[in-house]
Amino acid sequence: MNILQEIKRLRVEMNEAYDNGDPELGDYLIDEIDILAKIYNSGLSYDEYQRWVSNNEYLHEYNPLPEAIREEVIDVAKNSKLTKELVDKWNEHLDFDLHEKLKTYGFVGSARLYKIFSLK
Repeated sequence: MNILQEIKRLRVEMNEAYDNGDPELGDYLIDEIDILAKIYNSGLSYDEYQRWVSNNEYLHEYNPLPEAIREEVIDVAKNSKLTKELVDKWNEHLDFDLHEKLKTYGFVGSARLYKIFSLK
């Protein structure tokens, strides 16, 4: 199975969820499809993707996002351009070490921001 097949499978499940009146599952699947699309566009193989998924079974953490960095964090989460320098800058406003929660940067780290701060 490759990533495109997985995206197609998730789209079918998403449509079924909406048809069955389960918008929460449908919205969750949209988020998963978005992440897979980023992975596909990055050039990762399906095996690399599986390793990434197995290492990233994180729940939403609901950490507070300070107003001083809110807009910048949301922009970076959307454009997948997370760098160590940005995290250093943001850590000044946070009561935890964001480096420890991320462990990686770029598009994977950007995707992780959604669960760390429960962004939509």
